[in-house]
Amino acid sequence: MAMAAAKERSWVVRVEKNPEYCGVGAGGIQFANGKAVIKSARMARWFMEHGGYKVDEIKGGAADDGED
Repeated sequence: MAMAAAKERSWVVRVEKNPEYCGVGAGGIQFANGKAVIKSARMARWFMEHGGYKVDEIKGGAADDGED
């Protein structure tokens, strides 16, 4: 019997006090223009637990870039 593939989860992490930040953050996460898209639940929790970041789970497979 084949197992159903688990839905891949993703999060967008934003640097709250430096929205223009470009560089490598904790865990080797690459930020561009103050944000990074990650697929690691462990890293998402790390950013949630540390100040200065806003973390949102991406729903429906499309990242919200915060621009209208």
